[in-house]
Amino acid sequence: MNPYNWQSHNPTVQIPREGVEKAAQLMRNNGSAIVMGGRGMGKSVFLHQLKRRLEQDSETRVLLIEAPPAALTVEACLDFLAQELDVAPNAFSSRRLFDEYFARDDTPERLVLLFDEFDRYAERGTSTQPPGRAFCNDLEAARRSLPRLSLLAAGSVGVYVVRDVLGSSFLSRALFLPLRPFPRQDASVLIQPFEHQRRAPSEDVVDALFLASGGIPALLTYGLQEIWGLDRDPNTDDVTVIYKNFQQQYREYLRDLLSALADPRLSDAPHRIWQRIQQEPGRVERSRLKAALGPASGALNLNLDDALYLLEVAGVLRIEGSNKNPVDARPIASLLNLAREGSPEGELVEQFLDDLGWLLGRLHHTSIDFFRPGRKQPQLVPESVFAAHLALGFELLGWRTEREAQRAAGRTDLLLRRNGDNETMIVELKIWGRNDYKVAHQQVESYWTDDVVTGAVVQLTEASPADWPAKYQDECLEGLSVQRRPVADRSPVQACFKVKTTLGGPEAVIHHFLLALPRRS
Repeated sequence: MNPYNWQSHNPTVQIPREGVEKAAQLMRNNGSAIVMGGRGMGKSVFLHQLKRRLEQDSETRVLLIEAPPAALTVEACLDFLAQELDVAPNAFSSRRLFDEYFARDDTPERLVLLFDEFDRYAERGTSTQPPGRAFCNDLEAARRSLPRLSLLAAGSVGVYVVRDVLGSSFLSRALFLPLRPFPRQDASVLIQPFEHQRRAPSEDVVDALFLASGGIPALLTYGLQEIWGLDRDPNTDDVTVIYKNFQQQYREYLRDLLSALADPRLSDAPHRIWQRIQQEPGRVERSRLKAALGPASGALNLNLDDALYLLEVAGVLRIEGSNKNPVDARPIASLLNLAREGSPEGELVEQFLDDLGWLLGRLHHTSIDFFRPGRKQPQLVPESVFAAHLALGFELLGWRTEREAQRAAGRTDLLLRRNGDNETMIVELKIWGRNDYKVAHQQVESYWTDDVVTGAVVQLTEASPADWPAKYQDECLEGLSVQRRPVADRSPVQACFKVKTTLGGPEAVIHHFLLALPRRS
């Protein structure tokens, strides 16, 4: 039986979420809280973990309301609450429901209400007004006057709809608890079922899973679920295929996952900040980020801190330390940060070079995620992991990719075709100073066949030596016809060379890209 189910709210394999104990302590003391997380970030799992933690105390009753009633009116919400408490319905006040409940002799000392799908309380149901304001404010008024009652809700952008559009005294007093992606060190817990079967995936495969999923719990669990179903040992190629298929089969899920960031009806502030940080990650003055916000738009009045918070709980960026001045924000490597806007299809080779250059920019901006903890210091992941991530990026940009394709004298790292085209492009990845990095050009030449129109060598390093381009020419391109190509504005590519060779027939061109990947920008 597969122990992984990415759509389950109570999965077999769980990682204790940060904040559960803090929330439990708050709930024991008449508190209120909001758990903030994007789609797939594990809000429902958090609530189930919190419920189990609180129920260890026999004097605490936990009522988990997984979704609002279908009618989505204040009256329907109160009726549903009355049914759950087994008291007479009252369409005017939750306080009367709680008074009747606590008046019983056998009532536990404390009642904790956990509301999942809080965003839906901001939607209009059968009435003209959403129930969020009246119902939540009514509950908050009851909590403030009843020391035995505590409230917690889990949501995302809908929380700001309740705040800015409806108004909410509940939110003004609630503690906000953010959910963030799983860190790489949690892998040992996640793959325990594999280890029990003596079929644990390799460290390379685990690296590729985290880089494709960004550590977002639902996406990572999906990858593990698919790998468990294989009848052989998985490899990094499988990870590329798994997440390419996810993007094709669950488009609506990904669209909903990003809706908090790119819904102009609500606000374009998160999207603007996301674009800005994708272009220039790292430490930046708050004034520059505020300038990127532009004039307010949409129904929400989101400031810079709101936008950063939504991006963080959506799992697309991480903020180091506090978000005071300057802000240190960096994209997280994942299929979400491999999506590209505004890339019209052009001439085949130029489109290939443009897309490759853009993907190398993604590698640089998310470089911290490509370091594996080492005994002395973090080390870059192996070439096969980089190849898997680039292959996924090319697939999401519309290219057909093959890994380790048999070509002439060997197997290529990447073989690319644009949909509908027969011509191919070859990409070979090397890490400076490792293995056979000096002969990458000769390897591409040896893979050349009649259908190849161009090739590329990507040379990566974690610390580029002084005058790296000159050293590269001396060590790797000696005696070849080399032309230095300009790199695009803001490109992190340190140098690009265009090398012409004949290969016994028509002239062939191989492009060389030099990219340093710092542990910190």
